[in-house]
Order: sequence, then structure tokens, then C-alpha cells
Amino acid sequence: MARAENVNINLCAIVPVYRHESASRAVVEKLVSYGLSVVLVDDGNTLEGHEILEQIANEFPNVLLVTNKVNLGKGGAVRSGMIAAVDAGFTHALQVDADGQHDMGAIPFFVKAAKKHPNDMIGGFPQYDDSVPKSRESGRKITNFWVAIETLSREIPDAMCGFRVYPLATSLPAAKKFRNDRMGFDIEILVRLSWAGVKFRFYPIKVSYPKDGVSNFRLFHDNVAISLTHTKLCLGMLLRSPLILARRIFKK
Repeated sequence: MARAENVNINLCAIVPVYRHESASRAVVEKLVSYGLSVVLVDDGNTLEGHEILEQIANEFPNVLLVTNKVNLGKGGAVRSGMIAAVDAGFTHALQVDADGQHDMGAIPFFVKAAKKHPNDMIGGFPQYDDSVPKSRESGRKITNFWVAIETLSREIPDAMCGFRVYPLATSLPAAKKFRNDRMGFDIEILVRLSWAGVKFRFYPIKVSYPKDGVSNFRLFHDNVAISLTHTKLCLGMLLRSPLILARRIFKK
């Protein structure tokens, strides 16, 4: 059966925000300029930060502000955004980091890809410049190695890029099945979507790390948490390996 092409999907952008409220203004402005509705998630920012996000939501059209009273972490923020997006009638969501590190000029291409392949997960494959911290680059290589083991495939070349389009019909149920609310969310949801048989398509996205940017990555705590995530996913893979292997063998 031929795959549907250029389906009329209803797509919004989800921007999780914690300590990047000032930088998020330019991100929202760019998203709106491309005609996208925006779900802006205040993930437990200070009162001052919340007020800035309220100003942004009031300043730009079609921006919905979702507020988490306490900081849930990136995963919790994205999940809150997904729930709000589905409640608002959206079928797909473009996840974008609030710090402005992604090349927003790639948005039209990713939207077009989502319309052409509405059932697939559309992921960004990062193209870094010299601003990328070497520790981050090395950590990604380790994560991508383990993800290949956890999915018994090489269908996910990068599991940590925060620029991606979720088909919400499959992604939200997957996100609700686990409570990985912090940096491991980006990794775990892709692995679980792979286990569910969702197809992936990855496209290049330029990534630059702001020189004076605020990083929410906690070097020790988040690395430990990500290691625990991989341990859990490896155990999950062992339990599902017969089904995963059968899907690989009989995949058309």
C-alpha cells in the first residue's frame, strides 16, 4: 500500500522553558513567523520568569502558555506540552529547545517532511559547529551506541537532539507510559517508539551552542540518570527482543 503524502496535518510547536525565558522570545517569534501555533511550557520558572513568558504569550498570536507550578524537568515539560497540544486539537508537535541553539530556518523542511510522512517520527540529526562542548559530543556518541543496542538497529542516529516532530497519536501514549521527566526523556521516548514499530526519518539540523547560554544539564546528576535510563532500556530490550527481532526479520 502506498504511503500517504502531503497530508493536511495540524502541527504546533512545543517549547519547554526553564531558565531560558529571555532567549525563548526570539524562538517564539521565529516559530510564529512560519505560521506555527506555539505551546510555551513554563516549567517551574521564577515569578519574574513566568511574567516574561506571560508577556511573550500575550505579545504573539496563537501562543498558548502552559504552566507547571514546579520544575518537572524537560521530559515533564514536553509531556505537559503534548497533553495541551492534543487537547487543543493538534495532531503533530515540533519540539524546539528554548535556548535558540537550533537553526530555525530548517522549520519549513521539517514541516514538509511531517506532512509527507505523517505517521513517522521526524528527527533532527545535529550538525555541530565549533561551539559544541567536547563533553557533550562524547556523551552523545556513547548514548547513540547504547540506543543502537536497545533498539537492535541503527535507525536512530541521534537520540538527544531536541529538534524533532512528534506524531502525537503514538508519541503521547508512549510518553505517558514512563516517568522519565528529565534529560533522559529525549532518549527513552525514541527507544519506546522504536519498540512500538514507529518508523523514523532523520534530517540534518545545524546546532550552535550560545556562548553565554544557560545550561540546565547537570554534569554528574544527569549523566548518572541517563546511565540508569540506558540500564532500564537494555533490560526492556531483552524482554522484548523476540518481538523486536521478528519485526526486523519480517519488516517490509
